[in-house]
Amino acid sequence: MSAPAIPVRSASPALAMFLALLLGATCIGFSGIFVRLGDVGPAAAGFWRMLFALPVLAAWTALEQRKPVGGKTRSGAFGAVALAGLAFGFDVTLYNAALDHTTIANASLLGNLAPVGVVLGAWLLLGERPSRRILGALMLAIAGALLLVLPRFTGGAQASGNLFGDSLAFAAAMSYASYILAVRRARDRADAGYVSLVSSVICAVFCLAAALALGERIVPASLQGWLAVAALGLVSHALGQGLITLSLGSYGAGAASLVMVWPALVSVLAAWALFGEQPTPVQAFGGVAILAAVLLVRRG
Repeated sequence: MSAPAIPVRSASPALAMFLALLLGATCIGFSGIFVRLGDVGPAAAGFWRMLFALPVLAAWTALEQRKPVGGKTRSGAFGAVALAGLAFGFDVTLYNAALDHTTIANASLLGNLAPVGVVLGAWLLLGERPSRRILGALMLAIAGALLLVLPRFTGGAQASGNLFGDSLAFAAAMSYASYILAVRRARDRADAGYVSLVSSVICAVFCLAAALALGERIVPASLQGWLAVAALGLVSHALGQGLITLSLGSYGAGAASLVMVWPALVSVLAAWALFGEQPTPVQAFGGVAILAAVLLVRRG
């Protein structure tokens, strides 16, 4: 059975989901700041991010289960959810590690290439051939990424970080693209709370195993460290990633990619204000090129 369409009310859910998407993206934009303020290893930071978020996500899932009707069956969703958890584990570990070797601005802007990975993944895996506009956007994004790392090769005096850190950030972006595709598939069969909770549990196990294998510092050694990892879990993940996952049920991966422009800008401005990480003019131009490419990808 389906209810008749009511044009007057149809815009309300869309606006609410867009605001949720924007708020979630803003919260995610501070994740690099929280990681930099913490005093644990990259994978360990990912573990605490998941752990602090789990109670909130568990409550969310419990509320979903109380719905009398309309809930999704979850049948066949676990595979996609597990893949999402592993992909996000790689994403947070690689991105956090990149922050030790490059600037927050570079890590965030290169991480913003995730929508490009979403388009490529949809093309290669789902047979969704991109338009000429999107192919042009892909070329623009690649050019922007090259401009970001160009000072590494020219030996510019203002260049900071290194190519290894930029490479980690790029790999994190491709991991996050895999996460977006997996979550989109999972949301066809399961509610947002379940997807967020189970994928976060899998991600936490992955990050803890990686931290132990790499011999990282796992337990924060200061109050600042504890506050940083708590904010990482509650603000960036439970609130930020939770709202992103919720909105994917209404908008899909493409729209999420548009709003993913915002956290990159938040990260750049916050890093400039807090840590004095001012990008060079060439890097700033490259960042603008990447953001423009993401907008072109969204418009199709």
